[in-house]
Amino acid sequence: MRLVFTDLDGTLLDHDSYSFEAARPALDLLEARGIPVILASSKTEAEMRPIAEAIGISYSMIVENGAGVVGLGKDAAPPDRHSSSPYNHLKSLLRELPKELGACFEGFGDWDVARVSEETGLPLPAAELARQRHFSEPGRFTGTEAQKQAFIALLDAQGFTAVQGGRFFTLMPKTSKAERMAEVVAHYQRSVEEPVRTVALGDAPNDLAMLEAADCGIIIANPAHKALPVTERERQGAILRSEQSGPQGWNIMIHQLVATGFL
Repeated sequence: MRLVFTDLDGTLLDHDSYSFEAARPALDLLEARGIPVILASSKTEAEMRPIAEAIGISYSMIVENGAGVVGLGKDAAPPDRHSSSPYNHLKSLLRELPKELGACFEGFGDWDVARVSEETGLPLPAAELARQRHFSEPGRFTGTEAQKQAFIALLDAQGFTAVQGGRFFTLMPKTSKAERMAEVVAHYQRSVEEPVRTVALGDAPNDLAMLEAADCGIIIANPAHKALPVTERERQGAILRSEQSGPQGWNIMIHQLVATGFL
């Protein structure tokens, strides 16, 4: 069995237009071959559901940078935001930070819908969905590198971490897309006798652990930020790079894997 895990912004979705249409031929090919596409994004479930519906997929999803997974059953449902959720715990922690550090970070919860729309380039209805968070808080850190390290150290002591995505500095529980990918793989493995093989596609630092953990990782070119470093897995041939960016690169690389028999 094969599973394809993919980041959205800058990977399956164009960095500027958020369109996935250039990848439609590859998506149709995967559907015809019965290969599930698992979305793995820093976006919220509320944001990802309409995208999944537009693509035409209904599989489980890794949400909020790997801070949560939904669609594996009732145990994977997001917590009530008004209860003692990871998001509420994180927001409480931020309020308790020393003022000189707390002032360096602004997140989606600090911004109104108009500001989130401005920062993300999303229309207002989509920006409102981006604010419906259960696990994590993306935003901007404006302090010095020393302040950033002190900020991260305080988060670490409370069970949280921070990751740099393609657009935002995101605060979240100590987990990753890679850990959630393993959870999804285990779910599918219980229902099949053959080994589950994985392909993962991404473009940003917060995707790297997932790419490293997959049987085949694919780095999608994104000229909007610095290229990901070459790792030992890439030197061994387990990670490939696209020449084209966004959904164009996604489309080409999936077709390439099908042509070589990996998918």
